[in-house]
Amino acid sequence: MPALSVSRRNVLTGAIAAPFVLRGSRAGAATTSLKFSLAAPFDGSTAPFFLGKKNGWYAEAGLDVQFDSSGGSGEAVSRVGSGVYDFGIGDINVMAEFNAKNSGSAIRNVYMLYSRSPLCVGTLAKSGITKPTDLNGRKVGAAAPDGAYRLFPAYAKAAGIDAASINWDMVGLQLREAVLSRGDVEAILGFDSTMYFGLQKAGISAGDIKFLYYSDAGLDLYGNGIIVSEKLRSTNPELVKRFVAVTARAWQAAIANPAAAVAALLEQSPLINAALETEKLKWLVDHQLVTAESKADGLGGVRAERLQKALTTLATTYGLGDSIKPSDVFDLQFLPSADLRKLPL
Repeated sequence: MPALSVSRRNVLTGAIAAPFVLRGSRAGAATTSLKFSLAAPFDGSTAPFFLGKKNGWYAEAGLDVQFDSSGGSGEAVSRVGSGVYDFGIGDINVMAEFNAKNSGSAIRNVYMLYSRSPLCVGTLAKSGITKPTDLNGRKVGAAAPDGAYRLFPAYAKAAGIDAASINWDMVGLQLREAVLSRGDVEAILGFDSTMYFGLQKAGISAGDIKFLYYSDAGLDLYGNGIIVSEKLRSTNPELVKRFVAVTARAWQAAIANPAAAVAALLEQSPLINAALETEKLKWLVDHQLVTAESKADGLGGVRAERLQKALTTLATTYGLGDSIKPSDVFDLQFLPSADLRKLPL
């Protein structure tokens, strides 16, 4: 799967501002109802999907999409793997583990969003945790369905952590930052943006928040992307292509105007802190989406050599037998045109 080249056409005047390219072909066509599992509660990271829905782009493509929150990538992957949900967004590494253990329900990532994985350990300056092995014997909070917890064994192995010495406090995603800010635990696992803004909301100064990234231990992982059920992928590829194209357009628009995306989210979830969630979305764009790779290749694709290296590490860590191949977890046939993949920066 070689990296795909990217057109230099102007995204904002083309894919985003112009009428959606599939509109004409859908005139008079029946609408298909779909269920999509998010990998988080309603927050800045989920806002682009609601922007696409608010702007009517899914409807224009003949799609009526129900977006549901979840407790993390593990839950999103299980939902799509079971076929209860048609699409979702989840960590490709969690999905790879699921596929290896559930060969009859194997699913695929069809559009990579997070070129850089946000998985990390979050802690406070007062904990004295400055390197991975400082976690030995500590009390750590995590959410069981979350990708950071599911992939901790791989991180521990790469970083030389004695995983058996960790004292776990298993909590829900919405309580994770609270247990750290109260001092109930000394560290937590999760996405950098979620923890960073959640801890500030809990009254922690930004300067007191510290991260140990899984990538710094040599785990050069991709992160979250669009996943699709095997049934839909195999029986209705044209619908999958439409969905991915609309979603790519929605994310482009959100990158160009994060405030508009969060305004759409606010209509779905009126109790959110719009200013904080806008900053969270901007963080996600700057830290996970915009990388040297995505600038060169555009969003959506993967580089086979990099993905293979990560999959080989996962296969070894989890005892999954023969090395997993990129084609076992990523299907590039659904990638939209280069103009819809180009970063609008």
